[in-house]
Amino acid sequence: MKPMTPTQVAAATGGSLLPGTPAGPDAPTVTGAVIDSRLAGPGTLFVGVPGEHADGADYAPAAVAAGAPFVLVGHPVGAPGVLVPDAVAALGALARTTLAGLRQGQEPPAVLAITGSVGKTTAKDLLGRIMAAQGNTVVPAGSFNNHLGLPLTVLRADQATRYLVLEMGANHVGEIAALTVIAPPDVAVVLGVTAAHLGEFGSIEAIAATKAELVQGLAAGGMAVLNADDPLVMAMAAQAAGKVVTFGLGPGADFRAEDITTGPGGYLALTIAGQPLQTQLVGEHLAINVAAAVAAAATAGVDPAKAVQALRGAGPASPGRMVVKPLSAGATLVDDSYNANPASVEGALRATAAMAKAAGHEAWAVLSEMLELGEAAPELHRAVGQLVAELGYARLFVVGEGARPVLSGAAGAGMAPGAVEFWPEAEGLAAYLAGALAQAAGQEHIVIKGSHGTGLWRVAGQLADLAGEGNA
Repeated sequence: MKPMTPTQVAAATGGSLLPGTPAGPDAPTVTGAVIDSRLAGPGTLFVGVPGEHADGADYAPAAVAAGAPFVLVGHPVGAPGVLVPDAVAALGALARTTLAGLRQGQEPPAVLAITGSVGKTTAKDLLGRIMAAQGNTVVPAGSFNNHLGLPLTVLRADQATRYLVLEMGANHVGEIAALTVIAPPDVAVVLGVTAAHLGEFGSIEAIAATKAELVQGLAAGGMAVLNADDPLVMAMAAQAAGKVVTFGLGPGADFRAEDITTGPGGYLALTIAGQPLQTQLVGEHLAINVAAAVAAAATAGVDPAKAVQALRGAGPASPGRMVVKPLSAGATLVDDSYNANPASVEGALRATAAMAKAAGHEAWAVLSEMLELGEAAPELHRAVGQLVAELGYARLFVVGEGARPVLSGAAGAGMAPGAVEFWPEAEGLAAYLAGALAQAAGQEHIVIKGSHGTGLWRVAGQLADLAGEGNA
């Protein structure tokens, strides 16, 4: 973010200066933005965003005391700043104006954006790794993919930024379109369309229409990078004004992942763009994300061989996404607890089962509810339980009433009653698992997977703490 005075921020957001705020050319400037007052400091603009339980504007004085030169708020506060009708909309407007200004420079940044029902963060991390090897790159940590996280990421870019890698997510129709208004992409990547958030969207067709908003929002001259294996994604080619590049596992893709294997540790190896690639990613299901990242980088002008080279040895860069943690008892934790939908649960279950089988060990699964699936939720959860049984899992722990159909699915597929346990809530589960592992053979592979809103990610962290991390 280029340095901006209060007057410049007000002009970009349609706001007005609060009483006592410096207005002259010598006024203090900001070069970045935060929405958490604990992260405020010299040079940061604190944006007071209204929350479910508190109004961020109430923390504006604390942010200024921590060093923030001024704030951006939706109502007057006892601090210098800019007053706007809507702080969230103003944050987006500030990001939009900032990026538009950077694009008018001599070396404008290329904007590469990714969406899809599953795999966005992994693909974003891989693409960010490739682009960082080519030049100054801004890429969000974790899943900064909504109306708050995306503009905060955009505001990290400055005149030195050559590549801006963004993740765009949505729970409702129109949300990705709104994000593309802030940051129209030069390269738009669509990974796939599955039943994630089905309860919010109402149909797979509505999900596809929402993901297509990324292609519709391309900048002038922009290019779409689409999953050739997904008919709903390929249908978006007709909405792309410019060139379309494809990736996938099938023979028709421009960038095809081939020779896909996983070794004893479950680590993905493949051939892409004619180049062999060994990664530290766990599971064959992540091959499509590698293909997407290489295709997107190549579309942005990167030599495919250099893109593959940048991915050698790449592993998980964001927490809770197929992170393998050896435990001191000899067991192996596969932490994929950040979020869950039917496609990602299947991928995690298959990858963990394959790892355990290759090592000659038992596989255990800890599963909570896949949220926002609507009327299809019971059947989709039963299908998960059936898959657990079919893959030969030795033990299954189901957490929460919403996930209860997993039990009937597993039982119906022949899983022994004594191998299945139901926990109404996750309280105390980590300690119980640590004890069970200590009493077992000591070489189990245990996967933890659930939607973020269920809080199962806490169990993964607690188990790693209680069981202790061993040697890889």
